[in-house]
Amino acid sequence: MGWLEQLQPAEFRNVRFHVDSIDVNFGDNTVLREYPFQDLPTVFRMGEGVEEIKFSAYVIGDDYIEQREALRKVLTGEGILIHPTAGAIRVYVHGKTTIKENPTAEGGMARFDLSFVRAEARRYPVGVANTESQATEAALDASKAAQDQFKLDWSLLSVPGWAANGAIKNLTASLDGVWGQLKTVQTGLGDYSNGVIAGFQQMRANLGDLVRVPQQLASEIANLFNLPSDLSAATAAAFRDAFSWGFDLDKKLVRNDFESFVIPEPASSGHAGGSGDAGLVIYGTGDPVALATDSTARQQLTRLTAASDQLFESLATASYVRTLAATELTGYDEALALRRNVHEQCTRLLTEASALSPTSGLSPTAWHNAMAHLHTAALADLHARSRDLVRLATYTPQGWEPVWFISYKLFGTAAYADEIMAMNPHIRHPLLVRPGRALRIMRHD
Repeated sequence: MGWLEQLQPAEFRNVRFHVDSIDVNFGDNTVLREYPFQDLPTVFRMGEGVEEIKFSAYVIGDDYIEQREALRKVLTGEGILIHPTAGAIRVYVHGKTTIKENPTAEGGMARFDLSFVRAEARRYPVGVANTESQATEAALDASKAAQDQFKLDWSLLSVPGWAANGAIKNLTASLDGVWGQLKTVQTGLGDYSNGVIAGFQQMRANLGDLVRVPQQLASEIANLFNLPSDLSAATAAAFRDAFSWGFDLDKKLVRNDFESFVIPEPASSGHAGGSGDAGLVIYGTGDPVALATDSTARQQLTRLTAASDQLFESLATASYVRTLAATELTGYDEALALRRNVHEQCTRLLTEASALSPTSGLSPTAWHNAMAHLHTAALADLHARSRDLVRLATYTPQGWEPVWFISYKLFGTAAYADEIMAMNPHIRHPLLVRPGRALRIMRHD
């Protein structure tokens, strides 16, 4: 076994790398006093010294440059270090970091010589929940539950021909619309692309038969939302955008019923010669129930369309969460936006499903419970991984400015002057902030 195979995974502030060893320096600070004619020195214990942790971190692979830059960005300040033997500990980055690369002899690899000091008193490793894995498992469960629910909700038996054709037309529109987004990111990925494209073409050709076998249809649609085993950051972002298009399909696709009823309001005067803007309604106020326009066939068409929409959107949401768990967050603002997208989509799906009539059977995997669990797991993962991200900005004074003026200028209040002073120790006097030098500013928007 070569030394590369012996490397163990580690991470700092959610950026992964590999390690092979670790050096820990700890102990007491002592002062020795030696006196004439005294054989033994006098030792003064000055308290416990700083515990320093040193090791080499390796980033390896075809994308090692992206990995190198990602690790370089987080090597400042305080964060959680997860080491295979030291456990999970809160540390400060200590001193300068050296990056060593040798493209001619050791291509595809960079080595960081890192030094940390412990930022807490805890002495023993503690377990840390793998929120990415939990979110991925919840997404897979939600995908399976969506397929099982579709099997119960989708049935063309005893449905009039025009309603069945309308439901198939709406399902086809959803399928083509989603595929139009996915095909652009699923090409050029080798065997994965070939398998997905071939599966779609075969499904599209046999769709007339598959609509009568809902379990097989749902399974083949779910294959379109699979992810390749190895995702780069750029590819994961492209997949994420494509999956998000599948949210709220009813607003993205034009769906025309076989028939449509236009019921004008009654004239304001109540008779044919009235002066109102609307026309005459003969049958009262045009109540759909009284006019029998909400027929059983139309209800069946609505139910079948809702079932296909729920399948597509559930699969899109589950795959969206899987892309989040497979990529690193670049900033706190991005984490907030992703949390908002997941929350709004899951909440809307659960709310719309609660308004539908219950199905005749019981799904072996309850869709509602699986989607609620996906909602919770995805938000917990994003919260855990964004906890150590800092919302920083910069501000460069153009002239000599008091720190209170800078606080008021940026935030509308002078209350953050002390914070600006603490984050910028180069400021020698609060009334004289030097122009031309960028200040580190904590955002409060």
